[in-house]
Amino acid sequence: MLIWNIIGRLLGKFSLSRPHINAPAPTDERKAFDTALEQLDECLMAATALSGGRMGIVHTGRQNRVLMSYAKTITHCMSLNALSTKPQTMPEGNQLLDHFSIAALARCVIDSAIMTLYLSELSLTLPQWDLRRHILFLHDLTNRKRFLTALGKAQGGGPKPPFFENYEEIKRGLQSVIDRRCRELNISPERSDELKNGQTVFIDGVRGAVREAGLDGNTFDFLHSYFSNHVHSHPVSLLRADEQKISFESPSPFQLGLCATAITAAVDYLNAVNERVEAFTGEMSRDPVGPLE
Repeated sequence: MLIWNIIGRLLGKFSLSRPHINAPAPTDERKAFDTALEQLDECLMAATALSGGRMGIVHTGRQNRVLMSYAKTITHCMSLNALSTKPQTMPEGNQLLDHFSIAALARCVIDSAIMTLYLSELSLTLPQWDLRRHILFLHDLTNRKRFLTALGKAQGGGPKPPFFENYEEIKRGLQSVIDRRCRELNISPERSDELKNGQTVFIDGVRGAVREAGLDGNTFDFLHSYFSNHVHSHPVSLLRADEQKISFESPSPFQLGLCATAITAAVDYLNAVNERVEAFTGEMSRDPVGPLE
């Protein structure tokens, strides 16, 4: 629980474990940071070995999407690891520890891990998975329409890309499958309409996906809400630079503690994904739904 005590003290003088603890010694943040990096190295070695070992194996379409999401999670962790280890190779006084980007990457790791677990949920029936994947297809379609429309306006108009030629037809087809699967699964018409608007990613929201994966919801709420401040450059990420003694030459205890928390979170989520991918991939029979098309 050391890491939680450190980040609690640094963020607001509270503890996520036991109240009235003594303040950590000055070296505790460095110890937590170094320990977290060692754990990330070990976890990444297992992840890259597992991912590499799945190459050349015939999988279902669902398993292939899971492996792609898994590779994305691993890559985020590699980038986080590179940012965290680089300062230690630099001379004293030139050790820039980019805690801003490390916090943002930790949020990416969490999001990618949750998606990997969501896609590979072992309890899904065929109708449930078919509904889930078509909701994701629809979100992809409407999201692409949004940014391609904006791109066209930014470029001053002109001919639309081929994407728009059959956009409405594809959209209606996806909505039809979602509507049919919702009726089959006794999902209310009101909820079915919501799922057909193209804005939904997780059928029960991201916190529903967290619960489904067996992850701790309170920990997720803290990590996600805190790291999101760094993704969006919200005030929490910059207003207390003096108090936190932010340095671009030698990391402060706050920077080390924040990065230790980010790396520990990445390790926890990558470990959860490693276990799931081990169980879900490797042969087609490990996908309970099997090949759909």
